Amino acid sequence: MASETDLLNDALGQIGALPVTAIDDGSVNANYCLRFYPTLRDSIIRSHHWNFALKWQQLSPDVTGPIADFAYAYTLPPDCLKVIDYGGNLPSTPPIVLTLPDPFYRYLARYKIEGRKLVSNDGTAFIHYLRRVTNPDEWDPLMYQATAMWLASKLASAITKDLKLSNALLTQATQILMPLAMSVDGQEGSIEPYLVDDLIWGR
Repeated sequence: MASETDLLNDALGQIGALPVTAIDDGSVNANYCLRFYPTLRDSIIRSHHWNFALKWQQLSPDVTGPIADFAYAYTLPPDCLKVIDYGGNLPSTPPIVLTLPDPFYRYLARYKIEGRKLVSNDGTAFIHYLRRVTNPDEWDPLMYQATAMWLASKLASAITKDLKLSNALLTQATQILMPLAMSVDGQEGSIEPYLVDDLIWGR
């Protein structure tokens, strides 16, 4: 089973640096890992709809709604890195009245993401989102390899000052391992059709 420390030491080992006992053990190498790793991890998860990171959740409306345009505000979950799908139901009596038929109302005013808030006219809101997964043991194995190598690239530049090695690791991580990891991950599950709007909306 791979842990966060295992991943950090994998990256450090690729550049010949001393291992760490934890990301917060206070050593020089751990401090560099603490600086680079969390944001790199979140960025890589956000970059692709990884199967291991997908989650559905119903949101609870905030006590105070938006000032204008939408009726409801929903605070996104703390582990939400990206909203990828949305489902909701309009209340029986829409609090915002538009002079458009209901289908147009629903089409034009579904939802928006504003900071850490989702705003909508739907009285019930569900989101399908990418969650922050901090345990590498839950990751796709190929993503683990790509992340370790990408982190190694950053550490090579910071710790060993070897820019040639840093560039070589970055190239392998982003041009070989990441595309492979995304391709394999995308092959799991049934084929989803590509949906487009009916031509009536363009008239």
